[in-house]
Amino acid sequence: KSITGMAIGMLIAEGKLSLEDKIYPILDKKLLFTGGHQKSLAVEHLLTMTTGVTFNETGIVSGDDWVTSYLLASTRGKPGKTFEYNSMNTYILSAIVTKITGEPMVEYLRPRLWEPLGIHQVYWETCPMGINKGGWGLFLTTEDAAKLGQLYLRKGNWEGQQLLPECWVEAATSHQEDTPENMGPYGYGYQVWLGGRPGSFTFNGMLGQNVVGYPDLDLVIA
Repeated sequence: KSITGMAIGMLIAEGKLSLEDKIYPILDKKLLFTGGHQKSLAVEHLLTMTTGVTFNETGIVSGDDWVTSYLLASTRGKPGKTFEYNSMNTYILSAIVTKITGEPMVEYLRPRLWEPLGIHQVYWETCPMGINKGGWGLFLTTEDAAKLGQLYLRKGNWEGQQLLPECWVEAATSHQEDTPENMGPYGYGYQVWLGGRPGSFTFNGMLGQNVVGYPDLDLVIA
């Protein structure tokens, strides 16, 4: 999820996207039979897990077109009000990257992230429609995962090349939303979990696969 957030930060830096952009016009203008809440969904709601959309990863077995299923799903109240962890929010961010760039997110990132960091072994699972899953299914070595944490520790700079704007990294690793106590009491940024130590952050993967950054110690643990 955190790497998908990086791709969104790059698109924003390129002037091709903004946090306020509504997702329906980006993905499919023909989906008209939706309520007001759905039509107000914006990119920032996806990044902060505050969409309230009811379609989550348990629903992907019901069909091949996950984007349409997501866009037609109902919402629990007004977007932007409540944090609700849903991997399909991140999948939709990946779909947005593909819609805007015309290529899978893993390929969009190749010249912008993988190659500058010297990451040569990377694989990202796709949905039945060929969109990278975004919220899960990324395979990297532990050493390369640590590089991604180091990139955020260095405010988006890698060996003198600014791969991500410093302001984006600061926003992504800053408190954007409160989170339930049982999921982590320190809050959520843009697809990044925040830690108890000031400035610390975590790229949290399933089954304990984590990258933790401590800027005040100049330390990354993968």
